[in-house]
Amino acid sequence: MAVGDRGSQGTSPVERRAVSPQLAAWEGDFGTQYTDRNVADWRTRLPAFRHMLGGLRLGRVLEVGCNRGHNLLTLVECLDADADVIGVEPNRQALELARAASPRVAVVRGHALELPFKDGYFDLVLTAGVLIHVTLGDLVAVLHELHRVTRRYILAIEYFADEETPVVYRGHEALLWKRDFLAHYRSQFPSLQLRRQGYWGPEAGFDRTHWWLLEKPGERSTA
Repeated sequence: MAVGDRGSQGTSPVERRAVSPQLAAWEGDFGTQYTDRNVADWRTRLPAFRHMLGGLRLGRVLEVGCNRGHNLLTLVECLDADADVIGVEPNRQALELARAASPRVAVVRGHALELPFKDGYFDLVLTAGVLIHVTLGDLVAVLHELHRVTRRYILAIEYFADEETPVVYRGHEALLWKRDFLAHYRSQFPSLQLRRQGYWGPEAGFDRTHWWLLEKPGERSTA
């Protein structure tokens, strides 16, 4: 499915770039096993998403690393009926589950290092528990891709720590890090404006995550 194609001569982003050990894990059995475990009632997240996005005019939204589509379904319920809700996912099994989740979502295969979309194609780009799995060496490139494809808003829902904190994840090292992602975004894009922020726990359908809604300069905020 070609959604906002950036004209990359027909090759997928996974094929255009050498696969990192982290991406290989999520594309392979490790990612499939996560997908099998990652079954939740997406409706529990509705109040949280309505709080984070309430009042924003969003016609086209992208989730990078959508897995089986829980957040995509939540976005469909939160946004106007004519809004485009799109996901990117590297794991094939998760991608097929997300595609089957609703006729109102579109899901393409890809990853955060090379998003197959034009500059400024989306009104909002979000990650939820995705940046935590990116090495520090790749994080700058990922943030620039997310910033590139959004016209206006960025939403990050991620584990937080004041300093870089590696976490052994299901017996694996070099697959999860807690960080101050707001500080990382600001270091790369000082003009980004923080519009909203907060914390979600299990009662909101999340796993003890902080969140930040950022806006590019140049347009009047609706927040």
